[in-house]
Amino acid sequence: MLFRVARSRDGGNITHFDLYKVEVTRGMTVLDALFQIQDKMDPSLAFRYSCRGAVCGSCALLVNKEPRLACRTQVSALPAASLKLKQFTALEYRPRGWRPDKEVLIEPLPNLPVMKDLVVDMSRFYSALEELMLWTEPTEGEGPREQSPADRQRIDRYVNCIMCAICYGSCPVNAERPDYVGPAALAKAWRFYEDSRLTERGRYLTAASAANGTPLCNLVMNCVRACPKGVAPGGAIRRLKEQGTSP
Repeated sequence: MLFRVARSRDGGNITHFDLYKVEVTRGMTVLDALFQIQDKMDPSLAFRYSCRGAVCGSCALLVNKEPRLACRTQVSALPAASLKLKQFTALEYRPRGWRPDKEVLIEPLPNLPVMKDLVVDMSRFYSALEELMLWTEPTEGEGPREQSPADRQRIDRYVNCIMCAICYGSCPVNAERPDYVGPAALAKAWRFYEDSRLTERGRYLTAASAANGTPLCNLVMNCVRACPKGVAPGGAIRRLKEQGTSP
């Protein structure tokens, strides 16, 4: 199988695409294919990975114009893949020579600066967590914070976020507004707002309602379709919007 891979040796813009012939084996993932390219054909190819088990989110990239976890994406399943995302420039662009029926196209995750080849700078994505102060501080002498199973279930979906930035890379708003904090940060804000163990939960709602937060989201729902863990940030953002406009 042929893989057409985006290259950017110095970061910034993608300068060209290289074509590699990969020997596909049973059960091969896109990450396995990248390893074969790096090990046997081109050691200069840069990509990011860690757990290889769809837990760390490090290997998020664009596969045939759809954001995916490389370690979770089976090469044999690619022809049938379709997330039906709303298009924006990075998803619409077709590199010269790409034959979708014969080649797998691999590109870095959109909406974040490229550092080298398939590696993107995640600083902008992570800084949103600090901007919204998405954490809680225990007080001195505080004991365990207990929670009923029913209350825990209310935040289960959002706790599953692995911060892979696939929602960020699939979002048309993030493509046009780098200042938008993005779907993952807003889903996490809702997760804290809904956590029955916390006090002063209103601060998460206030932070999410900032000008570069929920007001910029137009509920396209690309984030829901692309999320590999079923977190569904769009639903959280809708609830944040409703709470923010409640009397």
